[in-house]
Amino acid sequence: MNKYLYIIIALAMLVQCQEVEVRPASFYERAASFNDSSATHPNASVYQAILNNHQRQGIVGATLLVKDSQGLWVGAAGSADIASDAQMSPQAVYFIASISKVFTSAAVYRLVDRGLLSLNDPISQYLSDEIVDEVENVKDATIAHLLSHRSGIRDFYTTKFDLDRLNANQTWKKEDVIKYVYGKNASFQVDKNYEYSNTNFLLLSMALESVTGLSFEEVYQNHVFEPLNLRSAYYSEDMIVPPGAVKGYVDLYNNGSFVESAFLYKEELGIGGDGGVAINAYDLAVFLENLVDTDFISAASQSEMTNWFPLPRDYVWEEYGQDENGYGIERFNTRYESAIGHTGGIDGFSTYGFYFPESDMTYILLCNSSSVEAGDVHASLFDEVLEIMFGQ
Repeated sequence: MNKYLYIIIALAMLVQCQEVEVRPASFYERAASFNDSSATHPNASVYQAILNNHQRQGIVGATLLVKDSQGLWVGAAGSADIASDAQMSPQAVYFIASISKVFTSAAVYRLVDRGLLSLNDPISQYLSDEIVDEVENVKDATIAHLLSHRSGIRDFYTTKFDLDRLNANQTWKKEDVIKYVYGKNASFQVDKNYEYSNTNFLLLSMALESVTGLSFEEVYQNHVFEPLNLRSAYYSEDMIVPPGAVKGYVDLYNNGSFVESAFLYKEELGIGGDGGVAINAYDLAVFLENLVDTDFISAASQSEMTNWFPLPRDYVWEEYGQDENGYGIERFNTRYESAIGHTGGIDGFSTYGFYFPESDMTYILLCNSSSVEAGDVHASLFDEVLEIMFGQ
């Protein structure tokens, strides 16, 4: 209880010190990056009505993309910026939080396909001696163990990290963040269990830099963004927030009153492969759909990525059918079909990306707010949309 009390007090003090930056609504305007035929989709009005209804139930703003058997539809509702009265756009760019991990995984597999990496490589061979000595289990874990969250390496999201990033006026680097697990006991022996840990993907980003000789920003750009022509995709460790990205909001006091949350999430971005990618719904859909394209990732690597294993009960997310994990990706066994993808959440953004390979259908929901009640609203929206998608 003390942990959360200290954090709540720190947050309340920070909120009172924040100045709201008012930008013109034009700041968020973006030209269409794809041929949008949403207006002619047979279910356009149905999908928009579902989105509007759920947005009014406690979502500041959202973009919904649906690719079903009748084509592509992308719609938006709510606000991109409350202070500027800027309406959300189908082209809006959001931070996607942990969905970024799949981008990191894709970069890993593309280097595997080039013979520059192996999933069986010890992660230690790509890290500094200091990290190898200070982080328990690094000496025994392979790249595959990190991709699948079976390394046992502790998560850097500790109480101390949360408090430090809220109070310290600094730019965080990967080398700063990894120190929060120095000397921490591993959660379990390598490959003996499963525990979701952001540290796994922080270390993978370091390994990718070591193998390529590139910055992690360049790794993403050269091996993922450019090959798929993802024009809205963005990651930077220097200028963390791209121009025109929508603001994030959080219901800090759980009273339905949202406040801007950049002071909460900015220090979580630009520190490696666990989160930090910003992108629009269309490009995220393109990315997920290409994970099954052998021109992007080989059939052998796809097989490795989707070598599913059951999640421990504590990690099962029944609302989305998430009960299996792969090596760098998650599986969602819905009552209709199984989807591959990931979800993401930071203070101010809630994101969902699902691709159904069997039917070649896609569901993307990007929201620029988070609250205690939002999870039920998001799940209800998912259920109603999938009923239309698969009920045609």
